[in-house]
Amino acid sequence: MRGSIIKCECLLPDDLWPVQADEGQISQVLHNLLINGIQAMPDGGIIRVRAENVSFAVSQLLLAPGRYVKVSVIDQGTGIAPELLPRIFDPYFSTKELGSGLGLAICHSIINKHKGIIEVDSEPGKGSSFFVYLPVAENSRNDHADTEKEMPCMAESAESAESLSSSKVLIMDDEEMIRDISSQMLTILGHDVHCVEDGDGAIKAYREARDIGAPFDLVIMDLTIPGGMGGQQAVIEILQIDPQAKVIVSSGYSTDPVMANFREYGFCGMITKPYSLNDLENIVGSMR
Repeated sequence: MRGSIIKCECLLPDDLWPVQADEGQISQVLHNLLINGIQAMPDGGIIRVRAENVSFAVSQLLLAPGRYVKVSVIDQGTGIAPELLPRIFDPYFSTKELGSGLGLAICHSIINKHKGIIEVDSEPGKGSSFFVYLPVAENSRNDHADTEKEMPCMAESAESAESLSSSKVLIMDDEEMIRDISSQMLTILGHDVHCVEDGDGAIKAYREARDIGAPFDLVIMDLTIPGGMGGQQAVIEILQIDPQAKVIVSSGYSTDPVMANFREYGFCGMITKPYSLNDLENIVGSMR
């Protein structure tokens, strides 16, 4: 909020139940929700962030019975029209003229991965409220002893995630929006990402990285680049530089012959656009 005309009020009780979560990914969710609120309040106002313990004896909100920590981010912005609410978490959908629609889609993907849900309640002219429900860590108790037991598990999980998230990835796509979402998603997953616009840029970046002893572990290339070199030609030259290069082809046309027979063209995998956080995580993980 620093430098903005918006005030943030936080209500975070000391007795919140522990959840087992990836700190970086949950931070990204809060960051995206706060940015969303800021952009919806050009004339200023207050964003309220609250957290509380909730329990469900029966299934509610698509959640199984159990205990959850509920995090609310409530703004006083322009709100969202009722007919748009069902699409608010769709990738690339945005109510903002200059927005990419990626932030809320990423939030949904991350929370879903944590076995939680994210809901929205909004009315035009009266602001929006986003509610995140995260399941309480298994076998946890609201006392010191059991919290102590949970902490090693959380640390172990974070350490394991870090050890699996160290790939250096090159993204080639002519659409800035695609480069942005790919970079943001892969960064959330812990990868080092570099983006270029076309095949010539990809070849140059791959060669330069290899020459300085810091090669890319994986390349994701758009199949076609209007007016430039696409993935089909670029992969040939990259394989000449490094026959062991791992290159994935990407396209919005899943029926394209190259996508259907990617190995015959030198690719080791394929991913169809638009892709989700889980799609990227799976394809990168399969290349290890």
